[in-house]
Amino acid sequence: MKFASARACAALVAVFSLLSSGNLFAQSPTVSVSELREAVKLSATTREKNVEQVRSFFADPKISKILTGARVDTRRVQKVVSTLDNAELTKLAARTSQIQQDFAAGALSNQELTYIVIALGAAVIVLVLV
Repeated sequence: MKFASARACAALVAVFSLLSSGNLFAQSPTVSVSELREAVKLSATTREKNVEQVRSFFADPKISKILTGARVDTRRVQKVVSTLDNAELTKLAARTSQIQQDFAAGALSNQELTYIVIALGAAVIVLVLV
């Protein structure tokens, strides 16, 4: 009899521990709805800022002239910017911002700027095609 009651007691302890551990996992969500909304809003704002940065870069008359000279359609580049995924867009926005700063500071020559702009314009179009 002692053996049966010990088994029953062990079974009850096992069942109780399983039931109580299930309650620990179901306590509360890790991210609240308001936190999720804020994250989505921040992501959308960041994306808009990045799209605007890249579009303004390619809309610059100097940049547009370079692309036209290289037979890259600036309107097409402007269109495909919004189709880039967030990671690609973030990288491109950072690069265009850095290029603008370097050129304004005199760190880039016109020839270097030309090569960089042509490469970026071609890369944007290739990213969308692939």
